[in-house]
Amino acid sequence: MDTPLVYLVVLNWNGFEDTVECLESCRAISCPNLRVLLVDNGSEDGSEARLRERFPEVELIETGRNLGFAGGNNVGIRRALAEGAAYVVLLNNDTVVDPGFVASLVKTAQSDPKVGMLCSKIYRFDERDVLWYAGGDMNEWLGLGKHRGDGERDAGQFDLVAEVNRPTGCSLMVTRALCERVGLLDEDYFLYCEDLDWGLRSRKAGFKVVYDPGSRVWHKVSRSSAGKQSGVVLYYYSRNMLLCLDRNHPLPHPLRLVRYGFVLGDAFRALLALRLPKRRGAAYIWRGARDYFAGRLGRIQDAPAAARR
Repeated sequence: MDTPLVYLVVLNWNGFEDTVECLESCRAISCPNLRVLLVDNGSEDGSEARLRERFPEVELIETGRNLGFAGGNNVGIRRALAEGAAYVVLLNNDTVVDPGFVASLVKTAQSDPKVGMLCSKIYRFDERDVLWYAGGDMNEWLGLGKHRGDGERDAGQFDLVAEVNRPTGCSLMVTRALCERVGLLDEDYFLYCEDLDWGLRSRKAGFKVVYDPGSRVWHKVSRSSAGKQSGVVLYYYSRNMLLCLDRNHPLPHPLRLVRYGFVLGDAFRALLALRLPKRRGAAYIWRGARDYFAGRLGRIQDAPAAARR
């Protein structure tokens, strides 16, 4: 059998140092017929030129403007599919990877033709054996959910391949068949919840969404949306979770009000854990809800902008 072509897409947005560390780790990946594609998502710090010089072997596409996580990755996915890729891996630029992380995903995908989307076992970068993601669970009607294993030391308790209903775009592989049948990331989201939506649509289409413990990644959790940019999380999460649930699991009006209460309550609970003035954070949450009901989707120009989770 011919070795399938695999594309690894890394999205950069004003993140030179993180992207360098990520791509350096990718140089050690042991997977035949792998191509690494760097998509610069409208950086304004000159990082795209420096990365081109630092990694001449890596193909680089410049979008010219910030298309968000969904739009920027879609540029890379379309390029991969046009080149004949059988599999496309999306990888956050604030990660480093185990050399076998792609090969494990491919092996798991090839073991079952119904598998269309796969996520890695993801650790916290600063605590090498502490998990951030070992699969995810979510109530698909209310949006409440969590990462399995978050904060736990890895002792092999999540070492079985398992179906999940809460994927993460931090390190995610999709098959060509899924892209052709389900479509790509929905750019209405711009940032946050687009991976949840993609997973829900994929499962509805009959594909399995699975967690692969043999694929290991270390993640510098939420560096691009920390501190002053915590409003990114609150605004886009509030708006996009409402959008994701209503599109994928419509409810009659009275029950939708219950759903909205759960989603916004979850956002306010998240606000308590952020280093952000509570009044300002509440304003982001309310604005996200207001814009959802007004049908304002995609990137909101005067809202904070980022390109990864």
